[in-house]
Amino acid sequence: MEILQKITDPRSPAVSPGVPRLPVLNGLTSIRFFAALHVSFYHLVRPFSVWGPLAAAMGAGYSGVCFFFFLSGFILTYSHAAEYEAGRRNFTKFFVARFARIYPVYFTIMIVSGVANAADFHNPVHIIAYVADLLLLQSWSMRMVNFFNGGAWTLSCEAFFYLVFPFVLIAIRPKSRIAAFAWPAAFFALAMAAPLVCMKLFPGPAWSEPLAPVRGEDLIFLVSRLPLLAVPGFLAGMSVGWVFLRFRPSVNASATLAITGGLMLALALLYADHLPFIAIHNGLLIPLYAMVVLGLSQPHWITRILSGSLLVLLGEASYAFYLVHATYNTFEHRLGVGSSIREACIALPLVIGVSVLVHLYIERPARRAILGWWATRHPRQMQIQ
Repeated sequence: MEILQKITDPRSPAVSPGVPRLPVLNGLTSIRFFAALHVSFYHLVRPFSVWGPLAAAMGAGYSGVCFFFFLSGFILTYSHAAEYEAGRRNFTKFFVARFARIYPVYFTIMIVSGVANAADFHNPVHIIAYVADLLLLQSWSMRMVNFFNGGAWTLSCEAFFYLVFPFVLIAIRPKSRIAAFAWPAAFFALAMAAPLVCMKLFPGPAWSEPLAPVRGEDLIFLVSRLPLLAVPGFLAGMSVGWVFLRFRPSVNASATLAITGGLMLALALLYADHLPFIAIHNGLLIPLYAMVVLGLSQPHWITRILSGSLLVLLGEASYAFYLVHATYNTFEHRLGVGSSIREACIALPLVIGVSVLVHLYIERPARRAILGWWATRHPRQMQIQ
């Protein structure tokens, strides 16, 4: 346990000098691991029918991506609202911090993906796709989005979210209780707009994930990957972040929200095959995400369970886990590995172990180095923690 306490990296959200530190939300850190695990089973195990009663839930593993988008908006708002309200908004500082957070691991994984798929570089289109991947632009082109590391398209969306965040954070700051709850409702409605169009035009692939070429598949794929259509989920998370900061629930209410939201989310996933694929993918479950996130943002018995050193470490390594598992999934068949539950359970301990090592020995040191370099040149603009 002492070793885990040493390697776990609990830290407050980044703040500017003079801005109070906020408590670390360990419950939300740990839950990221379970969301990443859900996504990994979705990618590593096919067909989903092998899960029996859990087939629909595992077949909806893609829903974890929207959850990550929502949680990203919430955490960034929680971390930066105070300094932005204090008039200390600094675009360059924010972007350097975001770059330090995601790019070192992303670049490492893309190098590994490039080496693993070196034979593909004979095609000029693949070279262009790889450059687009490195620049985090792949999700803006449906031809480029799935080369090399199939899961990396989400980072292209995150990069766009980071561009949007500094410009909208204060703009959506609620001035009343009604406004505080109206913003999440508005972004939820916006998230559902494109899926509703898909359901009207191409109900077949919109309801069930297309696993073979069908009419309307291109539109469904576009709607599920384009950063502009993914941003409402992120904005919904931001707006719920403001709800928490302005009207946070009591400890008892938080525990109730966590339990109720978690049970409703589990029920929705168990019957996900009765819900539209494209709607789940683009944010149908946002109200339930909001309940779970708000419920895990206050200290109570559930968050104490989730605050164990091992779970927090796995949660912190969930970003690396997501990218490492996607890389493994890209070339697992080249290794002669199948896609059964048994084979996934054998592979996952190795994938998780590698992910923790990547987090400890690449992600953390690189982040500290980049932020340290920035701090030495801008000592009044960056406080290293």
